[in-house]
Amino acid sequence: MRASLTKSNRSAVTLIELLMVVTIIGVVVGIGVWKIDVARYQINGDQQVVGTALIAAQREAIAKQHNMIVVFDDANSAMRIVSDSNNNGQADANENVRTITLGDRVRYGLGTATAMSWGSSAISFTTLEGGSGLPCVIFYRNGSASESRGVYLSSTRAQSDPAFVRDIRAIHVERATGRAEWWHYDGSTWVRGF
Repeated sequence: MRASLTKSNRSAVTLIELLMVVTIIGVVVGIGVWKIDVARYQINGDQQVVGTALIAAQREAIAKQHNMIVVFDDANSAMRIVSDSNNNGQADANENVRTITLGDRVRYGLGTATAMSWGSSAISFTTLEGGSGLPCVIFYRNGSASESRGVYLSSTRAQSDPAFVRDIRAIHVERATGRAEWWHYDGSTWVRGF
């Protein structure tokens, strides 16, 4: 009988063991947080947002059978999508306008990367939106675009520091098809896709 009293079946966790586990988890998470590159995630996300907005504008032009204008606002790091229902080349009071703002670590610009064939301007579209005078691409109801040009996106750190040249992205629009192609800079050359 005495043997059964001294033998204990331990099934609970002590407070010290629990604190040790929480401390170890905290250290591992702390080390992992420093490995996250927020600027790289933001530039990739904004490339997806801008590229998808261009694709959606082209499809909407075909579906609604009127022009869609995508206006690039470099000064405000934004783009506006105008549903140009009267096809006059500008946003009117009764037309739907959506605004997309780039992330706080993303800007239009080529940074220190080599320019693509369509030029080195951050926004190479030469068509100007009638109301604002800002560069834009117009998608027509047959799916084509006003011109074959593009935009560069880069992290703020890649604007001047060549060490972050891999943060630079490009989106090119084909005139005849209106198709948007996504590109990234791998440090020495442009590669299609992410």
